[in-house]
Amino acid sequence: MQTAGYDHNDFTDVNKAKADEQLLVRFFVKPWKDAAKSAEAGRPIFTEREYIDIKAPGDREGVCRPASNVDIRRFPRHYDAFKQRISGEIDEGTPLSEWSGISRSQIEELAFFNVKTVEQLLAMSDVNAGQFMGMGNLRRTAKEWLDQATEMKKAGDLQAALSKRDEEIEELKAAVKALQAAPAKRVTKKKTARKKVVAKKR
Repeated sequence: MQTAGYDHNDFTDVNKAKADEQLLVRFFVKPWKDAAKSAEAGRPIFTEREYIDIKAPGDREGVCRPASNVDIRRFPRHYDAFKQRISGEIDEGTPLSEWSGISRSQIEELAFFNVKTVEQLLAMSDVNAGQFMGMGNLRRTAKEWLDQATEMKKAGDLQAALSKRDEEIEELKAAVKALQAAPAKRVTKKKTARKKVVAKKR
């Protein structure tokens, strides 16, 4: 009589899947500061990164961290629902909350119309901007702020380049000085050696 073979890991996977079904899982996006792009632009640049929040029934704390490919494979149904829920591309730029020239109420009002960054504020059409009171002045102020940040970045880059040039000049001066001093040392050694030879002959 033949007996059906089985792998106990199959049962383990089934049990894990059943346990996962009981978890409260939520994928969402969260602003994350991009250090490299912030340094390049001379102002805070954020991009939205995908996060996952996992809680067991009755657990108030749970786990919240950046989502990985393992999470996506583990919770495909939740991830698909998340992708269908969000619309448009992930926002990138300087969040309005990082700009001191705008009020909290204006930030919340613009967020309702999917305007979340300074760059998106400037990209608004005149027709859409006309729906908001004082939006013309706000956009002009935002442009001035971005232009100022760009100029400050250029000035910082120039200063860094000048400092690097000065350091390289000092290094070259030191190298030339060392090369000039080397022959003099060799001549001194030769003279000393000759004196010793003459002294021995005597």
